[in-house]
Amino acid sequence: MKTKLFFIAAIVFMLLPDTASAQYYGSSTGGVDRSIGREVRGNGPRNKNKKATNDFGEVWAKYLGQELNLDGLQYAGVKSIMNENRESLEQISKDETLHPQEKKNKMLEIMNKIDIQILKFLSKEQGEKYTKLKEERERRAMTQ
Repeated sequence: MKTKLFFIAAIVFMLLPDTASAQYYGSSTGGVDRSIGREVRGNGPRNKNKKATNDFGEVWAKYLGQELNLDGLQYAGVKSIMNENRESLEQISKDETLHPQEKKNKMLEIMNKIDIQILKFLSKEQGEKYTKLKEERERRAMTQ
């Protein structure tokens, strides 16, 4: 009688697979979700490859800050100049009525104006480095 009761209990125990469901994440995926943070709780985006929107002037100021060792005033000046001209550069690039060469010429005109304004903030040595960077930039633009 005891062995019969033991076999019945063993069969019932094996037929109850629901005991492992506590380790499942969600309704259809198996295993444990080991990610950490608010994405798991559903409070934030799950796409980790989203691009953060960067301030146009900030990006330029950081780049030139690294290349030319800008101080605080120069950094703020470069950032301000680039942000002032961002809208006109964007309008030209989005304008579908312009021929590509016209776009390029207008953008170069604006960039030359920007260069003149930026050079006013730089020391002589920084201005020389900036001119070299500008020449490099133009050389790359010509090959594209």
